[in-house]
Amino acid sequence: MTALEDLEKLGARVREASQALEDLRQQRDQLIRDVRRSTDHTVPEIADAAGVSQATVKTVIRGVR
Repeated sequence: MTALEDLEKLGARVREASQALEDLRQQRDQLIRDVRRSTDHTVPEIADAAGVSQATVKTVIRGVR
């Protein structure tokens, strides 16, 4: 196998991992919205549970992301 073939395979793996990460972020963002809508949890509590900043939670709740 040549170095170029190795690079192509690695590039494909990176693209797959990037897509998987984006899918997980979308799921997380939906859960953030669901938790905020259906509970009395605060933004700091949600941020801690999701492992993100409070600014990220606020962005998701506002629908910017």
